[in-house]
Parts: sequence; structure tokens; C-alpha cells
Amino acid sequence: MQGQMQQADPDLDRALAPAHRAWEALRQYALPPSPRNYELLHTFFAGANPPLSERLAACLAPGGTLTEEQASALYDACIAETGTEASVLDGAGRLAEAAGTLAERVAGSRRALAGYGDALTHWSGRLNARPTADELMTALVALIGETEQAQTRNHLLEEQLSASAAHIAKLHKDLVETQRAAATDALTGLANRKTFDGFLRDSIARTRSDSGSTFSLLMLDIDHFKGLNDRHGHRFGDQVLRLVGRLLSAKTTDRDLAARYGGEEFAIVLGEAGIGAGVALAQEICGRLRGQRLVKRGTGDVVAQVTISAGVAQYRPGEAARDVVERADRALYEAKRTGRDRVCPTPRAAVA
Repeated sequence: MQGQMQQADPDLDRALAPAHRAWEALRQYALPPSPRNYELLHTFFAGANPPLSERLAACLAPGGTLTEEQASALYDACIAETGTEASVLDGAGRLAEAAGTLAERVAGSRRALAGYGDALTHWSGRLNARPTADELMTALVALIGETEQAQTRNHLLEEQLSASAAHIAKLHKDLVETQRAAATDALTGLANRKTFDGFLRDSIARTRSDSGSTFSLLMLDIDHFKGLNDRHGHRFGDQVLRLVGRLLSAKTTDRDLAARYGGEEFAIVLGEAGIGAGVALAQEICGRLRGQRLVKRGTGDVVAQVTISAGVAQYRPGEAARDVVERADRALYEAKRTGRDRVCPTPRAAVA
């Protein structure tokens, strides 16, 4: 019986692990157990937010610190999103409530199991005292009753644990999906502007901590997009935006970030790449889009060629995020000004 009570449930352990680690971290760093702080740490331990993972890992490393002010700043920078924050907080609260209910059930079962052990000890002592036949029968009946109750409690707990594990796993999945939606542009599936801004800041922080590191920024804009919308309708415009999103996603890796910057403008942070690699990628994207045969849904008509212009800038040590964005934007404007469907780089950075 006792072995059955202690049998591990892998699904339950996986579902509860981020919650347990989040509560432990709250205690370790003496943080108030608020929904925001719990969500921040649960998201980190669940691995559901890469930008947060990179920034929070240093705080949680041996010798690191995590104050309430730091936690609040990380939450605002990596999690909070207008229109989605309430949903995320609600999901975190429901997950915490489910974990607390499960913990109460386990604690209650342990108390009941301890009572069963006490009963066994009691009757064991009575039986060692040379009992009469009547006393032996009384002990046997009592032990059968105690064992049946323990079996019933164990069966009930197993059902509760199974149901709780499934409930927590679903809550965790819902929370991860909500967080992913908060970081993603719904139409193209690329990162949204907020995620781009955070990734760009993190990329700059990495280059500042590693003098040998660099990255390039590509700003891309669909040529004559308003005219496409006017001639063929917004549904076709959405089709074009999704096409560009798929193309950019296919051409970037885990160390990069492709994002919808706004409207028909896109951005790529190309990790560990100089301006030469950035220009080469932008030219490949322009060529691939230029060669696409776009068909208007509903009529099957082949639409006139869709092209894209791009500006590329390599990060210069010491500059702020807005500076590298402005330089890439100026290069994009130059590509537009000089004929579109082309790539313009900014001058190479001088070594400071």
C-alpha cells in the first residue's frame, strides 16, 4: 500500500515542476508571492519565453540577485502586453490555484497514511502481548477495516492526482499559448513589435558584454503595398503579408529574429552576422519574392509581380537601439528612392 502511494507520476511531475521551482525561487529571493512575480518565475522555469530566459538567467545564477524592482522591470519588458496581460495573469492565477489544491490533497493523504501507520503500530503492540482468541479476532477485524479505508483513500487520491495532473497540464498549455500569442503577430506568425524591441535590446546587451560579438539589422518594406490593396483588396494584401512572413521565417534561424515591424514593414535581427551576411540574406529574400507567381484567391488570376526593398545596418559598438534602427531605416529609404526592389547597406562601422 505504501509503495503505491509513493509511486511517481511522470506527467504530474512535469506539470508541477515549473510551479514548484517558481515557489522555491519566490522564497529564496524573498519576493512577494504576487501573481506577477509567480508568472514571471513560472514562465522562466517553463522555458516559454526565450527573451525572458536570457535576461533572468543571470539574476538566478549563483551569486545573482533578484529584487522586486528587477522582477517588475523584467515582467514589464518581457511579459506585459496591452490586451493580453489580464489573460496571462488569469492563467497564472488559475495554475497557482490548481497547484495549491493538489498540494492540499497530497498533504491530506499523507496525514491519512500516517494515521494508518499509527493504527498498525497500535495493533502490532497489542498482538505482541499474547492476545486471547477474542482479542486476536478484534484486532483482525480492526486491521481489515483500517486497510480497507486506506485502500479507499489511496484509490480516491489516485483519481484526484490523475485529474489534477491533466488539469494543470491544460492550464500550463493555455498559459504558454497565451504568452506565445502575446509575442506573435497574428496575421504573419512572426514576432510582433514588442518582441522585436526586446530581442534587439538583448542583442545589444550581448554585444556589449562580448566585444567579439555583432549582429546586423535588416529593415524590409513591400513595394507599392497600398496600390496592391487598392487594386486587389485587403484579403489579397493579407495573403502577400503572410507570404512574406513565411519567407522570412524560413530564412532565419534560432539565433535570429524575424518580426513584423508595422504595416507592410518587416525587420530581421541577424545574430552573429556582419553587414556582408545581412546584405546577402536581404538580396536572397528580394530575389525569392520577385520570382513568386502570386495568384488571387477566388479568381485564380496571376497578379503583377510583388517586390520588396531592404536596408541593412551592422550594429556599431556603443549605439542605442534607436540608432541602429534609424540607420537601417535610412538605408531602406535609399533603396526605395533609387528604384525599389533592391538592397541598400549602410557604410561599414568604423572600429572604435
